[in-house]
Amino acid sequence: MKKINLIFAGFLGIGAVFCGCAKLTPQKTQAVAFSIISPNLRLNDTGFIRSFKNQTELQVYSSGVSVLSLVAKNESVCMNNACDDELTFNEKFFKNAHYKGFLGEILGAKAIYGAKNLAKTDCGFEQNLGEISYSVCDDSGKIIKFSDKKAGVKISIRELL
Repeated sequence: MKKINLIFAGFLGIGAVFCGCAKLTPQKTQAVAFSIISPNLRLNDTGFIRSFKNQTELQVYSSGVSVLSLVAKNESVCMNNACDDELTFNEKFFKNAHYKGFLGEILGAKAIYGAKNLAKTDCGFEQNLGEISYSVCDDSGKIIKFSDKKAGVKISIRELL
């Protein structure tokens, strides 16, 4: 009986080494300075944006302690481990449901609203959508600026080199 238990424990140990420690590997990791001003949150610190195949993560740190964790994946967004479907999160965070993929497009420095009103600039592009202004500049380090005057939300992301 002891021999069977020992063999079983060995299989569990090997399984833990090969399966239990497996983690997703990001396709891209960027160090960023992140700033947000909104009715729900005010934050200005540094962190990382990690891009995976099916999700984008934003981790913001203050004095080495995680103060914000945003994970946008598969139609849901989790903020500090509290998850909502994406449209509900947008309604809470941006005061507008917008559309699915909205936050991921901002974090990924992609055009929003199907590139509506997109104007090329010397270093990237900008979009003016009434109360919303959005710009991405990739001159020497990416700079992303989002502002919604009606909702009182401003986001600024600057890539750290």
